[in-house]
This record gives sequence, structure tokens and C-alpha cells, in this order.
Amino acid sequence: MAKINILAPEIFNKIAAGEVVEKPASVVKEVVENSIDAGASKIDIQVYDGGISKIIVSDNGSGILPEDLEPAFLPHATSKIANEADLYNISTLGFRGEALASIASVSQIEVISKTVDNNGFSIKVSGGKVVAKGEKGSPVGTYICVENLFFNTPARQKFLKKPKKEESDITTLVAKLILANPNIAFKYSADNKVIYTSSGQGLQDAIFAIYGAQIIENLIPIDFSSEKYSLTGYIGKTTFFKANRTYQTIMINGRWVADSIVNVALSQCYEAYMMKRCFPFCVINLKIPNDELDVNVHPSKLEVRFQDSRAIFAFVYKAVSEAIYQDLTKKTTEEVTVQHEELPFTLTRAPEVAEPIKQTLNVDFVLDSPAFKSDNALHTSADSVLNEIVIEKLAGQPLSSVNFGPVNETESEQNKIDYTPKPTQQQLIQDDVVDKDAFLSSRIIGKVFNTFIILELGDDLYFIDQHAAHERLLFDRYVKQVKDQSVTSQPLLLPYNIDVNHSEEQFILDNIEMLRSLGFDIEPFGNLSFKISAIPSILPNLNVENFFKNFLANLNNYSQIKSIDLIRDNLAETACKHAVKGGDDLDKEELVKLVREVGDGNTTMQCPHGRPFVVRFSRRDIDKWFKRVV
Repeated sequence: MAKINILAPEIFNKIAAGEVVEKPASVVKEVVENSIDAGASKIDIQVYDGGISKIIVSDNGSGILPEDLEPAFLPHATSKIANEADLYNISTLGFRGEALASIASVSQIEVISKTVDNNGFSIKVSGGKVVAKGEKGSPVGTYICVENLFFNTPARQKFLKKPKKEESDITTLVAKLILANPNIAFKYSADNKVIYTSSGQGLQDAIFAIYGAQIIENLIPIDFSSEKYSLTGYIGKTTFFKANRTYQTIMINGRWVADSIVNVALSQCYEAYMMKRCFPFCVINLKIPNDELDVNVHPSKLEVRFQDSRAIFAFVYKAVSEAIYQDLTKKTTEEVTVQHEELPFTLTRAPEVAEPIKQTLNVDFVLDSPAFKSDNALHTSADSVLNEIVIEKLAGQPLSSVNFGPVNETESEQNKIDYTPKPTQQQLIQDDVVDKDAFLSSRIIGKVFNTFIILELGDDLYFIDQHAAHERLLFDRYVKQVKDQSVTSQPLLLPYNIDVNHSEEQFILDNIEMLRSLGFDIEPFGNLSFKISAIPSILPNLNVENFFKNFLANLNNYSQIKSIDLIRDNLAETACKHAVKGGDDLDKEELVKLVREVGDGNTTMQCPHGRPFVVRFSRRDIDKWFKRVV
């Protein structure tokens, strides 16, 4: 066994720095949380070159005593914990006693601090060693300047991202800190450009500072409590969703965290209203007793552990569901007239509703219209909504989505089970490449239903779905254009503007050249917005809003986005729209051309949506139908 070595302080501090100081954003987090714990009402944050060259944080908090400044840089030095019992009742943000020592071990740092009753005092530390100290004029509070991060650890420095990406991570962090501390006035600048300012006048003001006015118009306030827990803040309306999780902020006892239990409870409450790849908005603060929470799970303190996870899940689920329910029903408590074609109906107050039900459901209206009392197919959603709310509320179940249109016989037929015999797996030619020689030497013997082309080849009979086959050909043609980078652009009649947050802005900038190679004419357009002036010519009917919503959903995915994957669904949709349809009456020449194109290409026998477009029946299969063979 190798000799056991006792590590020198400068070594183990660098090891601790690897846990606490992962990147510039980690430094900002640790320093700002100390300012918050010091009771600051104003905090100013400045970063340069993504925080790699310089980070400055100044506050008007209580300050550090002169005699405590140097000990503050010692390992495990903290003002937050005095004994073991304190570990189980932590209410401050910073407490581990490793932050300043760790930061100082891998940077050059200056701290200037002043308390109310003492003169200002300064200390400079480089690579973990004190290089200067003494009195220095200063207002009450603390000023910390961290420069040249990882200057003495090249191995860590080379893993830093580009300055703009590091800046983006800091910007995301600062947004969360502002939302988690709405009563503190923040100012955040990057390379002398002001990014965020908040007045410290409450949560709604903080949300406005980060997201702007549109978000404010789509909020549901939440204020729910039980004997042990409370949940306050804002959630999004059931019609308001975003493409990624950057619009979700979860705090526990005022600490911003990433917690899957609360996240899942939130998502399940919205499940009935959300489309695929959408996420609800939230800025919520869950308060629970400190002794039921372990915040010392991870050095970054972003993860927590609950004593009773099931109770937390149930509480959050109930709180959010109740807020959603109240928002859905509040408009219906006053008289409203709704038009359904020529049949108006009115929601009117109904004092005759049984009092116990009113108390249970908070519902004091009924539908008052002959249209809703008749046995009519035009029964629309309003009574369905009411009935569903009543039933599910009484049953204690989450609200579910409601079909707002009439159910007709056609829709009912679509839901019936199809008992038509399906071809066996051996009869399907899928996941295979077209046999060029076979198709080119086959004989077209006809078509049926103006949809299926029939080919004869030796002892085999082929049915080709003309729409699916043409769809595949068009799709392959579009994909080749993308791969060959031969996509042209089609100007928009009016440019389309997209508003984003800082994380989304950086994500688009990181991928802007790829978007341009696809045929998008896109450029930054003012603060947190982009202008799209042209789209790929192969996607003439592209829904630009939906495309960028789906594009931004990839922000949570750290793997590299491939251009073809980005527009694959759009190419498939375009191919589907432009392909010949089932029922189109193709003449002989068109049939021959389609079959020849299938045979000439290196085409898989599936449409872009995965549906086979060729089915083969052998002579033996047909003989079996007629009992010629057994």
C-alpha cells in the first residue's frame, strides 16, 4: 500500500474548490448568498468575460468584523453553525464554511467590509495566501472582487466554456436569485451592460424584472397552507406554457433548488392541459420546518432531501390543483353569455343550489338555457366542464381536459376497434430497401379505390399506397437538400419576431449558424429578441412560432442538435401536404412515373411517419385464401 500523505491546506482547498467552485456561476452563487445572509437589501453584481476575468459583488449588509476577515478564508470557517445541533436546523443559504477558502485558493480575491461600529477593512488573497491587509474606507456592507478564476489550476481552466456561455449560466442563476429574494433590490451587469434590475418591492415586481409584462398577464396567485407546510407564489394559467424548464423557479424555505418531487407534482397538476414538450410556468416557495429538511446533500446546495417525500408531494399537488381550480371557476361565478352558433346560453347565479355542495365546490351557478336542457347534439363544453368539475372535485381527483366540440357519429366511429384482418409480418415489406430491379421489371396491372397501385412480379402481388409512397419520395428529396446544404430561403411577407429569455437567447446564438444553413434568415433584434425574415423554401407552410417553440425545447438537451433532426418533423409534414392523396385519380403515365421513382431511389418502404407503403402477397398466400393449399 502506498504511503499515506496528509495534504497541505493549499491542496485540500483546491479539492474543496472542485466541489464548491465548479464555474464562475458557482462563485456568484456563493458570494451573493452570503450577502443575502448578511441581511442586505441591495446587491450589485458585475461580471466580466463571463466571470472568468472578474466578478464583483457588493452589498449593504451587516458586514464582517475586521478581526473576522482573515479567519473567514480558513477552511470550515462559518458564522452560520456553532454546534452539531445547528446542522439539523439550517435556515441560512451559505453555511458549509468552505466557499471563501475554496474561491480564494483558485483566484485572486479582495474583500472590503465595514460594520456599523467599525472602520472599513480590506484583505487580499491570491491562490489561498494573504498578500495584503489593512484599513480601507468603505460604506457599511461588503465588497468582494474575484479575479482570474482558476489562474493557478490550468487543468480546470481549460474546461471553462466560452465567456458568453459562462455569462449565460450566471444570468440564469441571477434570475433565480432575484425571484427567490423579491424583497432585495438587485442590479446585475455583464461587461458593463445592465441585464437585470429589480426594486425589491415584492414577487410580482421580481417576475416582471425577469420576464416582462406578458408573463404577469398569465399568472395565477397561489397561497395555500396546512398545519406544517405552506406554498406561496405564482403559477401559470392552464393556457400558458413554455418550451423548456427555464421558466420554472422552485424555492424551499427561500432557497432556490432543483427538486424532482415538487416538479413532478406540478407537472401532474397540468398534465390534462399540456401539449407534448410543454412546461408550466411557476415561481413558488415551499416552506417546511427546517428539521424536516436536509439541505446538506450536495456542496452546491441545489438538491435537498425531505423527511417525508410523500407528504410534500401530496401537499404541493393539492395546493396547485386548488389554485388551478379556483382560476378556472372564478369567471363563471358572474353572469356570462356565450354564443354557440345561433344558440345563446347564460350562466346565472343560483341561490337554490344546495348549500353543502356550494361549500364543497365553491360553485354558485347553474346553466340556464333550453339548449342545455334539451337532448341535443349541440350540447357543448360548458355543461360538460361544470359536470366534470363537480364530479372530479367531489372525488378528489385532478381536473382533466375537456373536449370542447360536439361528439358526432363520425368521431364515435373513429374510436371503434377495427377488426379487419391485418397482413402478417411476413407480408409487410418494411425496414427494408426497395429492390430496384424488381420494381422496374414489375407489371402494373391496375389500381383500386384510386389509392392503391397493384403490381405483379413473378409469384408476388404488391399493393402500393400512392400517398405514402409519394410522401416518402418527397421527404427523401428534402432531406438530401438539407444534407447537401442546398436549401434556399423564402422571404416572409412580414418579419416574425421572437421574444426569449437570456438562456434561450444564448441557445439561439449558439445555434444561429445552423439555423441559417437551413434557410432561416435570423438575426438579433434588440434586447432579448430575434427577427426572422425568411424561412426554408422547402417548408413554405412552416408555422414559425411552433417551430421555434419546439427548437427551444432542446435547450434542456445537452447533446448537440443536428440540423436534419431539427426539421425532420416539418419536412415530414410538408411532404405529406404536397404528396398525392389517397383518392386522387392518377392516369397511367403518372402511375408509371411514381413506381419508377420508387424503384430508382434508395428508398425505405415506410412513409416518414413510419407507415409501410408497400404490402406484398405471395401466390401461396392467395392460394390459401381459396383453400387451394393448406
